[in-house]
Amino acid sequence: MIRSAVLGDRIRVLTMAKAFHAASEVPFPFSAPMADNVFRSSLDAPDRLCLVLDVDGVARGVLAAEAQPHRFSPVKMAFEIMFWVDPAHRGRHALEMLDAYEQWARQNECAFIHMVGLGGDPLTSRLYERSGYLAVERHFMKPL
Repeated sequence: MIRSAVLGDRIRVLTMAKAFHAASEVPFPFSAPMADNVFRSSLDAPDRLCLVLDVDGVARGVLAAEAQPHRFSPVKMAFEIMFWVDPAHRGRHALEMLDAYEQWARQNECAFIHMVGLGGDPLTSRLYERSGYLAVERHFMKPL
């Protein structure tokens, strides 16, 4: 089942945040305290969201997001911060989490919803495209 995260999900969410960070292949270390700050702020703030995929009482997926105006327009958007589902629980659960995220974004009067794909994973791109998302940007990073 998809539900709002609670403080008791903290360790599992931080474990999934670390896996998400590793899968993203960014060239800098994971910070558990910073991830914990994102998690905790998502529990209380009305413009933040943290959903978990609960399988037999254990969080097996997480989707964290925030709602805010776009930086260059007064258009309110929902921005994904993190989306991870443990490999053994992927498939329809990812779609259920996206649906719950979209419902939250509509309730928060967002005109658009934003998702990020990890690297060049074609499965993620296909999931988003099948769900009606359009590719609008591609991010590149260079270590200095």
